[in-house]
Amino acid sequence: MPSFYAPNLKENSKQIELIGNEKHHICNVFRKDVNDDILLTNGNGILATAIIKSTDSKKVILKIESTTKISQSQPIVTAAFSLLKNKHDQLIVEKLTELGVKEFFPITTERTIRKISKNTIPKFKKVAVSAIKQCDNAYLPKIYEVQTLENLISRLQKRGLIPLTALETDESTKLYDITKDRYSSYCFIIGPEGGFTSEEIRFLKKQKVQTFTLGNHILRAETAAIATASQLLSFHLQKNSKYY
Repeated sequence: MPSFYAPNLKENSKQIELIGNEKHHICNVFRKDVNDDILLTNGNGILATAIIKSTDSKKVILKIESTTKISQSQPIVTAAFSLLKNKHDQLIVEKLTELGVKEFFPITTERTIRKISKNTIPKFKKVAVSAIKQCDNAYLPKIYEVQTLENLISRLQKRGLIPLTALETDESTKLYDITKDRYSSYCFIIGPEGGFTSEEIRFLKKQKVQTFTLGNHILRAETAAIATASQLLSFHLQKNSKYY
């Protein structure tokens, strides 16, 4: 059952009020009414079951029946991706949020086509909220401001996140080869349409960014992102069956 986003939900909450889009979705889209049960997520580790006590034109009042605190597993998987045209970058945010990626770093590269606007990050955040509701995810991922590839690598190094990137020119190294002996927090980097330039590839290798292959086919950026996230998260699940 899809859940609804309640950022003010606390572990000890007894009652909560939802307005705006969430009220609209509960009452008008899902046609929930008084005494119906619903699920809530606060995006910060709390899931709750609730019952509708009352509704009016502006709000819905919910009685909290039970709450569950879910601890975020370590190490985490994060993703950096070049802005893509035709909303393909929004698809990356949506599907990787569903899979369990915890942080996103949008970047610009030499071949990035789409321009940054004031709505770029708000739209990514809106997509992420919809995704956690769809899959009952207790954690809303962090989405950082758009930055350059160079600034990204510096930031990851300071954070202790190990950068990885898929390159069509790497014909041998698999993700398994990289991760099998290193249970760490990774940030995988997905390039733009057309891939990284030769200068950017030299920069990544100079920064000792590990490269890997996803197979013998040329993948679209969003496909590469989903494939990489799936493999990394599968690796963590093998190490910890309760990985969240």
